[in-house]
Amino acid sequence: MNLSSLAGHTVELLDSVVKSTLPSDRVIQDFFRGRRYLGSHDRRWISDKIYDIIRNFLLLRTLSERCAASVSPLLVFLTHEIIRDRMNAGQLESAYPALIESYRMSGEKTDLAAWELCINAGYDDVAKTRREDPLFYSFPDFFPALLPESVRDEAIPVMTALNHEAGVCIRVDIKKMAREEVALKFIAEGNPAGETQYSPLGLILSKRLNLNSDNLYRAGVIEVQEEASQLVGLLVSPQKGETIVDACAGAGGKSLEIAAIAGGECGIFALDVDEVRLRNLVARASRNGYTNIFPIRVKEDDLGEAGKLIGDVDKVIVDAPCSGSGTIRRNPDKKFRLTKESVAGYARHQMEILEQYSKLVKVGGILVYSTCSIFADENISVVESFLESSGEFRRENAADYLPGKQFDQLVEDGFLATYPHRHNMDGFFAAVMKRVR
Repeated sequence: MNLSSLAGHTVELLDSVVKSTLPSDRVIQDFFRGRRYLGSHDRRWISDKIYDIIRNFLLLRTLSERCAASVSPLLVFLTHEIIRDRMNAGQLESAYPALIESYRMSGEKTDLAAWELCINAGYDDVAKTRREDPLFYSFPDFFPALLPESVRDEAIPVMTALNHEAGVCIRVDIKKMAREEVALKFIAEGNPAGETQYSPLGLILSKRLNLNSDNLYRAGVIEVQEEASQLVGLLVSPQKGETIVDACAGAGGKSLEIAAIAGGECGIFALDVDEVRLRNLVARASRNGYTNIFPIRVKEDDLGEAGKLIGDVDKVIVDAPCSGSGTIRRNPDKKFRLTKESVAGYARHQMEILEQYSKLVKVGGILVYSTCSIFADENISVVESFLESSGEFRRENAADYLPGKQFDQLVEDGFLATYPHRHNMDGFFAAVMKRVR
């Protein structure tokens, strides 16, 4: 397929991404699924281009707005080619003749040379005089203020790290196969794998993995799970015979990890409001060979069958819905969808969820609250408000629940807190609370 056609597909896809409420990776998958005529090289070209545009979307859109009366996906694409690929007007004409022709026929600004000058001038202004501005990194201006005080002075390294694509991380069920043995198998297949720095269960792969054709995945030996997420499962430290609830279980990544750590010898109730996700968990548990995971569908304000567990659960993990600010490396569209109002809304919902599921914890039991956010309002503030309003729980030091001194550097003021610029993993937060009455 020629470049103009590839660019046209990219512009069409960008329009879909911006208009959709679904995560960008889901929109992109659906786009390719509906265009099976695109070859692997075509898909790779479009994927690389669209993800770079999404990663820089706020900056591209802002520059476009300064140089045009209205902004379209087409203009954002052209702005990307000028400032990211350093193309001039002549090169745009040569590389994308059909696209440029449609651009002119649409009634958009037709003087590409003047457009190029305007975009470059705007970018140079941001690059030379405003490197402290979140816009330079294509983040909303309020982003640094939402960070905890401990990293607020590191906002630029945080944003820079979040702009780098994350690697492929898997979790190994070490009860089935040693991590070292799994790494050797990947090396033999031409996909070198290195051990994760902190998690004793993880491997970082050099290449993406086709799960459906991977024997280790089909045998339930490996699961795709980011290192920071693995640490939350380790924090739960499941023991033989315990009853554990994975609230907000989703597709059950942490339920599967907890089952693997305990060797299937604890009872895990996976709760979620989404029946489809719970069905997926059933399939995943079957593939992994674990029969001790029991999915229960709940409602926002009704525990349903899980109500019978009130006051009887050894450990409850609440991996709460959040802004996902710590996973922007993997989900760059979160940057341009982020608002202060949405963060405040998540915080309110997180408090409601904690209040609901904390009822399940027995006296002497443990409540683990976690998010994949790096914002104080969704993390420390929620925990402190919950502890104050509840009066039944005491905050514990997360370091006491992690297997090894190497984890101490991931704990701040008793909370587990990971950051991509410090630890080369997603941003995660977790608090451990013990029910004392």
